[in-house]
Amino acid sequence: MLTRRFASLALCLGLLLPALGPAQAASEATAIVERLNSTLLEVMRDAGRLGYKGRFDKLAPVLVESFNFPAMTRISLGKHWRTLDDAQKKEMTKIFARLSVATFASRFNGYSGESFKVLGEAEQRNDAVLVRNQLVQRSGKAVALNYILRPFDGRLRIIDVYLDAKYSELALKRSEYTTVMERDGYSGLVAALQNKIEEYGDGS
Repeated sequence: MLTRRFASLALCLGLLLPALGPAQAASEATAIVERLNSTLLEVMRDAGRLGYKGRFDKLAPVLVESFNFPAMTRISLGKHWRTLDDAQKKEMTKIFARLSVATFASRFNGYSGESFKVLGEAEQRNDAVLVRNQLVQRSGKAVALNYILRPFDGRLRIIDVYLDAKYSELALKRSEYTTVMERDGYSGLVAALQNKIEEYGDGS
């Protein structure tokens, strides 16, 4: 079942939008990830003073600019996206974006000498670009935090994050959201995602 969902996700990503030129894609992809890394590092270093809300507010504009949250929302809901009316689609996209920012604000909540390192790029099928990226701890241990970018309206946007270079956040969300939708319906999914956002805020 999970294998099928990953395959379906790959197909969705492949059919999204047309290409950029190779050189344009390469330089733009690295620039997007480096800007995101820089913002995350600033937030981590100033995490205590900023608090959760300050981190959220500082990250939100950069994440909205770097990620294509509307496309990620559609992919995460899979076949269930077509069952929503326009108001529900708008609401779900807004909740998805807010939860994504809340997740980053919660995860990057302190600084212990970490740094980021972009290792390079690899072209994927259907004009996607994989940016290999690491979060390097003070001890030297590195955690892979890779990004998949695709062209939308002539420029690249992040469409997925791979933790440890193998766990697709978008595929995991699709599996989770599909399960909740089939069990509890749209209102159940909205409630579950809103609860997650509140939990992140309470944790500061």
